[in-house]
Amino acid sequence: MKVLLTSLEDVASTNIRDRLLEEAEWEVVGEFDGCPVRVHGGLLLMERAGTHLYMESVDEEIGAFIREELGEELWPQGPFPLDLLVFLSRHRSEKDVLSLTVHPPGNFISADYGGMAGKLPPSAPFEMTQALKTLYREKKALGLKDRTTYEVTHHGPQVSSPCFFIEIGSNETRWGVEELARPIARTLISDDLGSPRRDLPIAIGVGGGHYGPRFTDRAMRNKFAFGHMVPDYILRSSDDIRVPIELAKEATPGVQKLFYHRSSANEDLEERIAEIADDLGLEMHS
Repeated sequence: MKVLLTSLEDVASTNIRDRLLEEAEWEVVGEFDGCPVRVHGGLLLMERAGTHLYMESVDEEIGAFIREELGEELWPQGPFPLDLLVFLSRHRSEKDVLSLTVHPPGNFISADYGGMAGKLPPSAPFEMTQALKTLYREKKALGLKDRTTYEVTHHGPQVSSPCFFIEIGSNETRWGVEELARPIARTLISDDLGSPRRDLPIAIGVGGGHYGPRFTDRAMRNKFAFGHMVPDYILRSSDDIRVPIELAKEATPGVQKLFYHRSSANEDLEERIAEIADDLGLEMHS
């Protein structure tokens, strides 16, 4: 079973929750943090007060709730770690990029917005990549022009279960728009996400900007399933670029490849990145 987590302080998050309630039949099976817990198929829809970024170890709280309140009938494989935790969220873009995004949380260096410095939760490469592709299909079916894209790894919270964020960008005028949340809701309840494609090589991404355009392109073309992604600004801020790359590798289960977004901004790092990839047992592509 997979958990979808709503933040009651996030307009986009509650918007996505409300569209989920419209798009599928949900059964109330309990109460968590004073809020209803709903189940649909293999999904558990939960909500709580607070901002996602600072919900440290929330998966442990959810696991305890499942063990104590729901029991083995709903969660036969055990309560923790969760199979998947998806944060329903908003995305703010300084450049007002009109987007629907997915990304893994975590902090390669400092923890300015939740989580822990130098710590990454486990990524969910197959599920997150499938969410990206299904989201593109669903938004296109609705006639939306928004960019569908990865973001690179950034911000909290720190959890121990495979997870990713799925978001409405890019400013407060859009977060509550129902038709922007609808393709996200349809993505989350789709059979695709329930049984994502698992025959793609798993990769970490290295290089490029915040929206990972090359990583998005390769995922959309079924070349790789991406886990954590390390942008140029992290490489340039690191005393040793091996550190964030190794963090990404260790927090991406089953990773086999390192995809390098080569550009004029990082071409001086290519030889070092290749050495690191070889040392970590990763096949490098670009």
